[in-house]
Amino acid sequence: MIERGFLSLKRRVWARCVVELKEPLHVGVGRDPVSPIDLPVVRNASGAPVIPGSTLKGFFRSYLARLLTGYSLTGGKELKIGDTIIRLEPCIDSVNEKIELEDWSKLCLLDRIFGVSSGNISLASTIKFTDAVLTSDLKEEPTLKRTHVKIDSRRDAAERGMLVNVEAVKELVGEESTEFAFTIVFDELSEDFFKESNKLFYLLLLMLHKGIDAFLGGWKSRGYGHVVIKLESVRYATVKDLIEGRDLVEVPRNQLKDWILGSLRGCEDEY
Repeated sequence: MIERGFLSLKRRVWARCVVELKEPLHVGVGRDPVSPIDLPVVRNASGAPVIPGSTLKGFFRSYLARLLTGYSLTGGKELKIGDTIIRLEPCIDSVNEKIELEDWSKLCLLDRIFGVSSGNISLASTIKFTDAVLTSDLKEEPTLKRTHVKIDSRRDAAERGMLVNVEAVKELVGEESTEFAFTIVFDELSEDFFKESNKLFYLLLLMLHKGIDAFLGGWKSRGYGHVVIKLESVRYATVKDLIEGRDLVEVPRNQLKDWILGSLRGCEDEY
């Protein structure tokens, strides 16, 4: 297997984001035969509900793939954000498009940021997601339990005796909206090979700055999973900063949009 790793780190960016629940959220671990709840939520070692980083990574990859593929199907081969152009060729995402990769030139746009392992090609991800944790102290139990009827898809009718207990995180605890916080860690690489994927990351930050209204987790058709994900803050460090152990530079909150747009332009100008 041919592997390609982080060859030329230019800058590392930490983007803190918040997930605000608009509906109960079920991110589960599957059936638990010893639990009174058929479908419990994922919890951390202290017992608090969490959204795993792997769930967030999968969500963002699929979210971007759907948007960009839909745009490309209208005939669009590039996106223009201000003065910056993001090219969508040769493809969007080999995972969702089920493309067998044969050489590096065939790597899709999302492969270059989220990573890929296909055939004899392996590329490490340049983006990482921490687990999302609750932002407030647990003054009361943050979850609810609901009972649903399991549907037999062959008969399009309820299965006899098949009730399913589903646990979900409440969208409100008391009068407060439930929020989870997580951090995206991105390695901006200076190789021309990663030029378009670097731009795509800053486009994602631009979307998050405005707010992404979406559905996350399971049981979406049963009234679960509506969330709004927003960018809260950005910090960054150059390679020199990392080597010398300097403090991270925080972007002032009122300058976030300008900083993101400037970073997009920088991706275009520095190659």
